[in-house]
Amino acid sequence: MKRLLPLLGVAALVFVLAACGGSGKSPTTTSSGSVPTKTAGKLVVGFDLPAPAFWNGQASGNTIKDPSGFEYGLALDVAQQLGISKSNVTFLRAPFATILLAGSKPYDFAMEETTITSERAKVIGFSAPYFDANQGVLIAKGVPKPTSIADLKSLRTCAQANTTGLDWLQHQLRPKTQPLVYSASSDAAFVAVQHGTCQALILDVPIIEAQNQKVPGAYGGVVGQIDTKESYGAVFQKNSPLIPYVSRAIRKLQANGTISKLTKRWFGYDAAKIPVLK
Repeated sequence: MKRLLPLLGVAALVFVLAACGGSGKSPTTTSSGSVPTKTAGKLVVGFDLPAPAFWNGQASGNTIKDPSGFEYGLALDVAQQLGISKSNVTFLRAPFATILLAGSKPYDFAMEETTITSERAKVIGFSAPYFDANQGVLIAKGVPKPTSIADLKSLRTCAQANTTGLDWLQHQLRPKTQPLVYSASSDAAFVAVQHGTCQALILDVPIIEAQNQKVPGAYGGVVGQIDTKESYGAVFQKNSPLIPYVSRAIRKLQANGTISKLTKRWFGYDAAKIPVLK
């Protein structure tokens, strides 16, 4: 979702890992002995909805009621690695478009399925990547199943604003009909596909697969993916001193199998079975 300039994957990761302390040196603690969160001993994590399987729950003011999901669980696991208890973790609603803006952030980091790109990294900070995600194709019922990228050109496509799915449509695919753009949230795009207003939505594979499973029979299915080599990272204020701590925690959670277990728990699909469109 949450993407821009999709074909810069490798270059972006090199850029980001260098920025996140990818030299392999362990970050040191502050003079107080704690990690440099905005408030010592506490952690504020930004989120946004809808985000099926990544963040489940109900928005309640600026926070979330009955939270669960992949990024929720990962945020708590990162907190544990930082030595912060679950009771000292709070969640703050942060609309996706706002987390991409330069300037100070009201949270320590946000986890919102945000693709790491070198362009975005000019104004915000990223952690080491924690999730790989190509762009996927969710079609409306009754639409002939595309078997190639060329097949998408004649369909009425759509995307969410400020995403690399939209960027791919506009600059790579260039369909015959101008793509529909939904700015509020992915909800509007999903409704458009469900009603047939949009024949093919281009959005991250895990997001559309989660939605497809959440509302069985509402769509024509996730029929393909586009190999864009994209990865998600946690979002920080530019040059946040917390970045290397969170990056180190993520790498440890990858190494000990925690992230793999979270993925299997919250995403009941095999990405390898979704055909890659060429």
